[in-house]
Amino acid sequence: MFTKSENTQNKFNPKEIRTGFKLPIFFNYIDWLFLLMARLIRYVHPILLKIFSLIGNFRKLLDPLYLPENKVIRLKEYLVPLEDGAKLATDIYMPKEIYSQKGKGPTILIRLPYWKDILSIIGYYFASRGYVTILQDIRGCASSINYGTNSLYIYERSDGKDTLRWISKRFWYNGKIGMWGLSYLGITQLAVSWDNEGLLSAIAPIHCSYANVFWHPGGLYPVGFSGSLILIMKSISTISHLTTINFDKWDKEGHYRQLFYNPQVSLYNEPLKSKKPKLSDMSSVESPKFLMKIMNRVYNTNVIVSKKDSGALKDLIREIFYKVNIFHDYELSPYAIGLNYQLVTPMLYIGGWYDMFIEHMLKDVKEIQQNAPDFFKNKFRMVIGPWSHINLDKLFIQPLKPKHLRDSFTFFQHLLPFWWYEYWLKEKGDNLNKLPPLQIFIINKNKWRGFNQWPPKTEKLKLYLHSEGKRNSLVSEHTLSEKILKSKAYTIYQFDPSNPVYTYGGRNLFLLSGPHNQIKIEKRNDVLVYTSETLNKGIEIIGEIEVVLYASSNVKDTDFMVKLVDIFPKGKKSINIIDSGLRVRYREGNLNSPKFIEPNEIIECKIKLGSIAIYFPENHKIGVEISSSNFPRFDINSNLAGEISVRKYKTAVQKIYHNERFPSHILLPIYRKD
Repeated sequence: MFTKSENTQNKFNPKEIRTGFKLPIFFNYIDWLFLLMARLIRYVHPILLKIFSLIGNFRKLLDPLYLPENKVIRLKEYLVPLEDGAKLATDIYMPKEIYSQKGKGPTILIRLPYWKDILSIIGYYFASRGYVTILQDIRGCASSINYGTNSLYIYERSDGKDTLRWISKRFWYNGKIGMWGLSYLGITQLAVSWDNEGLLSAIAPIHCSYANVFWHPGGLYPVGFSGSLILIMKSISTISHLTTINFDKWDKEGHYRQLFYNPQVSLYNEPLKSKKPKLSDMSSVESPKFLMKIMNRVYNTNVIVSKKDSGALKDLIREIFYKVNIFHDYELSPYAIGLNYQLVTPMLYIGGWYDMFIEHMLKDVKEIQQNAPDFFKNKFRMVIGPWSHINLDKLFIQPLKPKHLRDSFTFFQHLLPFWWYEYWLKEKGDNLNKLPPLQIFIINKNKWRGFNQWPPKTEKLKLYLHSEGKRNSLVSEHTLSEKILKSKAYTIYQFDPSNPVYTYGGRNLFLLSGPHNQIKIEKRNDVLVYTSETLNKGIEIIGEIEVVLYASSNVKDTDFMVKLVDIFPKGKKSINIIDSGLRVRYREGNLNSPKFIEPNEIIECKIKLGSIAIYFPENHKIGVEISSSNFPRFDINSNLAGEISVRKYKTAVQKIYHNERFPSHILLPIYRKD
């Protein structure tokens, strides 16, 4: 037995939590100026496009597909009417030739909640490439605030289809409509990507998914993402014209701060028979009208989406995203209810290894492979780069380095896939047939690989956990080995929910994302780190990673977290790669059949760590961190198993077993080609 002593850092420090969307302090005082400049693009766009064209032509820095070709006319804002009386504020950017001659041409539709005026440069840019471009603020958001109420995703499919029908009746419509956008702009594409009456010719959703990003196979709840959505939903639903990027002004109640920085707010203590509303109970309701009625009845709110918000929406946002008064036991998002993955609209799917959507995107890929194999082969392409969500970790990292700019430029090139639209909307080029369905970036190798399936064929490498009983794992007293070695039976650590292990990088939104050094975290006494021998040669891992822990606890319900890290020579860095965890009541894999454990009972925990493509170089080590918290990426188990306590939590004694009888291990998919 080896015991890690009680954590020397006995008080949680919220300053350890870092946000990724971090601007210089002075920007808080002049952000209005930058936002004003964005709205004035209509007056300066000809100069900007000309400059962009000159830069692109200089030594052929840009592919000709990215260079502006046409003068652009922006039409007066139009309110697209919806069946229930709501209206959508819509801007139309038109190539001057199509406008003056009342001609026809392909359309690019961009439906967004984020203030279409701020993104007007995108409208001008796409139109300069020959596409009639439509930017539309979705129901109850930004410029559409006065004509309806935000439906929290529920009406995206219905409203999107109404907009497609509206476009099909315009004079320029030539039978070709594409859609573009990332994050929420991608969600609005996915919502209309099936059974769309043949009105949609191609989509390019980026960093989004059909799957419910709040659903987790281990029953954990993504608190940080919830806090980020509070910021988004409150701002887009109350601010018609963006004048600040100050989070505290977006969320005056401070709900996001509580979720980001206060562990007490995110303590999990549900009874085994929880009375929380289940998303699965609503999954059979495809009608947005009836689904909204159910939401109002369940949460005692009166959100009327066809009219301007009366103030009821904030109550619904608080119930769902702050109080988390819903159990996400259904794997599809509200905008994808009814989806069978038998798709026909050509799709270019773009993801990033450090994006919080990537696991859900790859789940989509597996469903598409199974349910629409011909579509997957002929009309589907996916690109996965080394990016976080919208590449925020590179755009706002301080200090900014040349390699970050290079990475952002690569992201920009994939962000605007004109070759995709040329092929499907203009019937030009043959790039599609030259590309495999999947193009994947290998982290640390700076190399792209093509595959015809996910996951690709690999060999499984099983590394067993061992411990010799000394404290500092960085000098290999906790080891990983391909063989089961003689080892201490188990290692003990204490898990104090009031002092959780803090999130430092990974797959987040607004919180610090991407790869970062975990050395400081690994010095904590409630974090175990198991390391391999120094690698004699590099190994490449591509696919899905699983961890099997044999563990016990002195409480009836608790959590176990695992993180895969890349340890540099001499232990100078330990870089996070992928992480996840398991709430032990859900250890049998069914979120609707939870079972407590017996205190001190040894249980098997199968943890789906997730998917990755990474190269471990020669002289590096493979590392596995084990703890019981990762806040605010996930909520924190109170260890009370539904019992009432004045203290609201209890400290748990955790044991990780690693012997012949209970061989805890990690399974790594090794790719061998080079």
